[in-house]
Amino acid sequence: MNLKNGYKNQKDSDPNTLESFKILISNIKYLKDKTWGCPWQKIQSHKSLIPFLNEESSEFIDAIYEKNANNMCEELGDLLLQIMLHAEIGFEEKQFELKDVIENLNNKIVNRHPYIFKKKEKVSLKKSQEIWENIKNSENKTSYKELSISRRLNSKIKSFPAAIGSNQITNTVKKYGFKWESSKKIFDKLEEEICELKEAIKSKKAPDIKDEFGDVYFTLISLSNFLKINPESSLQKTNKKFLDRFSIIEDHVGDNIKKQNPKDFQRLWEIAKKTLIREKLKKK
Repeated sequence: MNLKNGYKNQKDSDPNTLESFKILISNIKYLKDKTWGCPWQKIQSHKSLIPFLNEESSEFIDAIYEKNANNMCEELGDLLLQIMLHAEIGFEEKQFELKDVIENLNNKIVNRHPYIFKKKEKVSLKKSQEIWENIKNSENKTSYKELSISRRLNSKIKSFPAAIGSNQITNTVKKYGFKWESSKKIFDKLEEEICELKEAIKSKKAPDIKDEFGDVYFTLISLSNFLKINPESSLQKTNKKFLDRFSIIEDHVGDNIKKQNPKDFQRLWEIAKKTLIREKLKKK
């Protein structure tokens, strides 16, 4: 699909979109058909599809960072497939069906945006977020204990990648005043955690090493949050930077890559860094 051709007028595209969605629903039914369906699809469950949902989400995120619209379009399709499969499994197991998923979403959109769908009034970003949270909390009929911050966070992040979960925790608790006052205090905490990690490494106790490494990692996530840096985006850039440098090393040594010792790699690494700096300066 070439997105550069642009989109049709919204009025023209709606019937086509609805028709495409009908075909998609039919295709999912065929995939899951007990007699003629795909053998692999027929045995899947909500739980067995979790790794694929995580994988497709990560690939869509990669496409966003790459600013590749065609890839984003394709990966969104893969995510939509996961949603449709879960909806069909829900239907098969008499839990819910696609209609319920869509109706619940529509109700949520309308109910949590009264200033759009009921009052027709403009509100600030801060006010819109307050309205969302207030309505969300009022919809929840559980007790205070079940609504506690820690319980809600535990429930919310259990299926998240760990780094995203840490960032979510930090973002949430700081709304209640549990936050760092300065980057210096975070660095002090980071040094403290690194010292504890070193001690754990000396003790050679694997569980302690794992725990202390987690503390260091969590503190780094807290620092990124304080500095308003997306840790995932930063790590993506570092991964690319590393591979760019390693590519230059490969160009230098060719098939002799396995014959290099640590000192050779250190020297080659410095060459790669300087090469990339020169290339960057040429582009300016």
